[in-house]
Amino acid sequence: MVKWTAIVSIAAIIALYASAADAKSRAVKDADGGWELVVDGKPYYIKGVVFSPVLIGESPGDETMRDWMYYDENKNNKNDIAYDVWVDRNRNEKQDAGEAPVGDFQILKDMGCNTIRIYHVPSDNPILGDIYRKSESFRLQYDHPVNKALLREMYSKYGIRAIMGNFMGSWTVGSGTTWEQGCDYSDPAQRENIKKSVRAMVEDNKDEPYVLMWLLGNENNIATWSRCNAGANMKDYLTLVNECAKMIKRIDPDHLVGICEGFRGSHLPLYGEYLPDIDIIGMNAYMGKWGFGTMWKQVKRDFDRPVFLTEYGIFSYNKNKGDDEEMQLEYLQGCYRDMENNRAGANPPAPKKSSGNCVGGCIFDYLDRWYMDGSPYEHNPGTKYWDSPDRLDHEEYFGVTSMGDGKDNIFKRQLKKSYDFYKSKWTAGYKEK
Repeated sequence: MVKWTAIVSIAAIIALYASAADAKSRAVKDADGGWELVVDGKPYYIKGVVFSPVLIGESPGDETMRDWMYYDENKNNKNDIAYDVWVDRNRNEKQDAGEAPVGDFQILKDMGCNTIRIYHVPSDNPILGDIYRKSESFRLQYDHPVNKALLREMYSKYGIRAIMGNFMGSWTVGSGTTWEQGCDYSDPAQRENIKKSVRAMVEDNKDEPYVLMWLLGNENNIATWSRCNAGANMKDYLTLVNECAKMIKRIDPDHLVGICEGFRGSHLPLYGEYLPDIDIIGMNAYMGKWGFGTMWKQVKRDFDRPVFLTEYGIFSYNKNKGDDEEMQLEYLQGCYRDMENNRAGANPPAPKKSSGNCVGGCIFDYLDRWYMDGSPYEHNPGTKYWDSPDRLDHEEYFGVTSMGDGKDNIFKRQLKKSYDFYKSKWTAGYKEK
């Protein structure tokens, strides 16, 4: 006999999906308190990567890094990233017969990826004035239109959507100040500049089919190294975030608005107090190969929103071994299990102890970046401390794909074991409803 409560629960879930069907992306809460995303009326689980491919030799520190959406190194009038990248399947460092160019979008599609995260969306919207002309680095990366045609094709041909991000003054991007000055969230002029940069992003892209959501910040609450004072001025920072969220919803009521933070349990009550207009919270979290501990439960208790990982992962290098794809694989497998165990609507269902608020995540990183620690012309192992097996941070090895020996600058891809793991899960594992 079917219990009446079960019928009521099913009816409530149907009603939630129906109410979200008229919006392009929404978060819905089921009868058991679990969260899911609904996009164009259908459940959506973020199978994502942080996507910032960079040409070997380019670096923001040297003011030479450009926007990947406009790379055309071979001058064939096609974007290198989307069309000219090829896979070195036997890892012999040369392009053999049968290794024709496929492009990163196809590699992502083959992996089962449905989402990329863009940290900060470029714009030439007139409201910005000279905000992105304070340095040559900002000008190259952000002072131009977003390549809409490319992103439209990424969605229409490959089924991949974009999380459209804004640094909210981190690294001083959008604040209108210099690196030496830093970003101060108590400064009215800087707050206004940041709001303009957010507004430009939304006005430029709000009607585009590739938009999944808007994401504000990038672990500003912990990133003292990025020249912003959010951690010491949380009220000032969070009130600005909420002002931007309210503004976004006036301009575009059809997409989710999220914040990206570094996980700090002590900050969660502040989100509940100052962020009523935030729909979803993203966490940059690197907590080990067993997953994310009590993070899910703490968010559920103190800031009841759907949670996704805006960054998570580990590098594929160990100073005692060299390349170590097995270590990276084991770490990511543990993270994946923990995410699935805290996912609402999983098939099969997650354990009863599940918090039911995980809606997916973006692996850090899709591709190794050679500029992160030392010369951008070399794949540097790294020398900085990190809580890793060899106590070092190998920042240039976080990708689930690499560029091999780097001799062709950008076009070559070698797929790591972690790429194959996600491909097996995202294309033939848990099934969407």
